[in-house]
Amino acid sequence: MEDLVKTTFKKSFLQPYIIMSKYLLILLSLLNVGCSNPKVFILNDIKDNNYYVQKLVDNAFEKDLIGKSPLIVINGIPFQYDKKQDTIVLPLKKSDIITLDFLNVNSSRIIYNEKENDGAIIINTKTQD
Repeated sequence: MEDLVKTTFKKSFLQPYIIMSKYLLILLSLLNVGCSNPKVFILNDIKDNNYYVQKLVDNAFEKDLIGKSPLIVINGIPFQYDKKQDTIVLPLKKSDIITLDFLNVNSSRIIYNEKENDGAIIINTKTQD
């Protein structure tokens, strides 16, 4: 009888911790999945073209060419943005973009000499006369 009481007490005592550990595991999994996506880069353009760059960035991210906070270089000049933000509006329109290329992490670190960048998005635009 005493063993039954001890076993029942152990089960009832540990039950909340087991449930809490399951919820903690689910929460950590969601955070990992949610934080693994790259930033959202939106063009300053009409609705149809707003996400033109983002589609290409998502494709490069899936191929592991860039990380979630890549350096953006527009016409050779690094574009400064707040890496804590989820959405970054680029001061461009789709019609202004001539080429859009990606550099992997190692190449971008060598060329731009920045230790914290996660690859680079190189954008060349039409020059304004």
